[in-house]
Order: sequence, then C-alpha cells, then structure tokens
Amino acid sequence: MKAPSLYDEAIHLLARRGFAIDQAELKRDLSEARVTNQSVRDAWLAVYRDTTTYWDLYELAEKLVDLEDWFRQWRFRHLTTVERIIGGKRGTGGTAGVGYLREAISVRLFPELWDLRTVL
Repeated sequence: MKAPSLYDEAIHLLARRGFAIDQAELKRDLSEARVTNQSVRDAWLAVYRDTTTYWDLYELAEKLVDLEDWFRQWRFRHLTTVERIIGGKRGTGGTAGVGYLREAISVRLFPELWDLRTVL
C-alpha cells in the first residue's frame, strides 16, 4: 500500500481543521494519480482570504509553493544537464530522455495552490 504524500497529509489537515473536503478526496486510492479537486481549492482559497485566522495553514501553503518552485528549478537544471550530456538519446530506466523531462517540468505537485492565484 502506498503511503500518503506530503500534500495528501496537508489536505487531511485541512479536513481536520474543519474545511469541507470531499470524502472521495480523503479516501482516494493512493496508487492512483491525484487530480485537482474543487473542495481542496476552495479550502486553500478560504485560507488565503483569511490569513489572520489561518496563519499556520497559510504559511504551510506558501512553504509547499516554495518547495515546488525549488523542485521545478531543479527539474529544469536536470533537463538542461541531460540534454547537454546525452542529447536526444533514450534516458535511464527506458524513458524518452529529454522529452520525458520536458513533460515532467509541467507536472504540478500542488495544483490547487497554483490555481487559486488566478482567483486571488
């Protein structure tokens, strides 16, 4: 059985703090890829709109965004290094190499935290 991710734990914390998180999200199959969830987005939006009440959750959200920012930068540097060294050859583990890494750059770890910025 797969362990919950850091973000899964943050979402469960939102539920414990009284936010209405969909039960399907809280009980999702962890072996499946997570999809953006409106109830999670709404909870984070409430946190950002009332930072006085939810300062600790706001700080957690911002640390998660920082973490993803740093990880995206690492992904980009990794892509550049791989392209510089092996060019368009297949990557380790049978991946498509640079093509796979280019796609990986667009993967969002905490999608609701990025989506809500458009609304704020």
